[in-house]
Amino acid sequence: MTHLSRRQCCLRLATLLCGVAAARCATVSPQEEQQIGRKEAEEIERSIGLVRDRRIVEYVEAIGVRLARAAGRDDIAWQFRVADDPDANAFALPGGYVYVTRGLLALANREDEVVGAFAHEMAHVTERHAVKQAGAATPLAVLFGVPGGILGMVSPTLGGIIGGAGRALSGLTLSPYSREQELEADRVGVAFAARAGWDPKALAGLLGTMERAEAAAGGEPRRSSFFATHPSTPDRVANIETVSRSASPAAVAPIAGSRVAFLGRLEGMVVGDNAANGVFADRLFLHPDFDVALEVPGGWKTANTPEAAGAVAPEKAAAVLLQVVGTGDDPVAAARAGGLNEELLKGIRRFSIAGLPAAAIAAATRDGTRVLLTWIAHRGRVFRVTGVSDGAQWERYRGELERTAASFRPLQAADRARITESRLRLRAARAGETIAQVLARGGAAWSPALAAVANGVAADRPLERDWPVKVAVSERYRAAAGARAQ
Repeated sequence: MTHLSRRQCCLRLATLLCGVAAARCATVSPQEEQQIGRKEAEEIERSIGLVRDRRIVEYVEAIGVRLARAAGRDDIAWQFRVADDPDANAFALPGGYVYVTRGLLALANREDEVVGAFAHEMAHVTERHAVKQAGAATPLAVLFGVPGGILGMVSPTLGGIIGGAGRALSGLTLSPYSREQELEADRVGVAFAARAGWDPKALAGLLGTMERAEAAAGGEPRRSSFFATHPSTPDRVANIETVSRSASPAAVAPIAGSRVAFLGRLEGMVVGDNAANGVFADRLFLHPDFDVALEVPGGWKTANTPEAAGAVAPEKAAAVLLQVVGTGDDPVAAARAGGLNEELLKGIRRFSIAGLPAAAIAAATRDGTRVLLTWIAHRGRVFRVTGVSDGAQWERYRGELERTAASFRPLQAADRARITESRLRLRAARAGETIAQVLARGGAAWSPALAAVANGVAADRPLERDWPVKVAVSERYRAAAGARAQ
């Protein structure tokens, strides 16, 4: 509960780009692009989060240095980062902020594939595709529907609170790039990769792996997947292979030349949801580092980001959100510091939840939306449980929103035992083993089908002795160095 995982370019970026373009009726300047990119990069770091493992960070930065040199754009201050997102994705922001997710890294089997993803996104920056697309940028489907009236609030303070809830439970993206822009990014990216010394056609292989992995995972495709904004078609893969034939790689040694060396850079990386942001165990949200448990209503669709955790009612007429909003041990002081005005503070009531200091207020907005705000102080932090309901449905949902806030409590030993996460580990195959036989040794979180795709081999292929197999292993959560011990 600290980030907006699975979000690449958020609505704020579209709004900024469109606002500037509409105001000027002209192209956004490079200086404005830098400002927009820097602002959105800060938002991504705050809401999505970044992978901080020094081995991975330094490795990606080394790749970026070579690619930046090959791009030959000294006017762009390139930044290469790994977003703490379990979905396989890559994206870029104006001004040179280029990202791959740890979900993409988990599916890669060669350094050249990661380079291909970075180079493709760099091309979107150099060709200024985001700016050209701004005029057509429109919000796509909202991942979690928040009541439509929550943005028009009577109180600016309440508007900020509820607007924040909407952002935290929504996944709004820019419109996809056009087919022509994607093909251009493939062509330019292939040239960048080749000039830097890597296999220029490797991206085609990665696209195929990602598409197969999405199919092997089953269920509905995730809106934040690479294909939500990067349509993969046979024509596009063929185009990459075609343009690669005329792009000979420079004679430069790779950084991690072998599969063993490449995977060694990734070993220990979190795969799937990051327990450091909290986890949902059925209806119960558990945050190990904050020492918090909260039970949401049954049947509601849950959402968890580094920034907040919450749930939305099936009819989308109500939502509940848990956030950290301050420090200290006085919930009323936190409400005041958050901007709640004196008139509203007069209506706040103090009480306790699970023996912890708490305060709450119910309010209505001009459009009739009802809001229940509950602040709870625990271990030097103040948490806020925000309940939102359509006014006409208030009596229906009020009890559930109140029970959710009242369920806030410290973790119990049994809760901590339920907090697990998967990490990428390497297992040496025994001569003649298949992927399924390697997984059968225990602890694996991937299915044999998904593990075969992630390792780039057929499920029934006999493996050579000591061939390194990527395995997602389920492990008990252990707080990272620097995380607050509870």
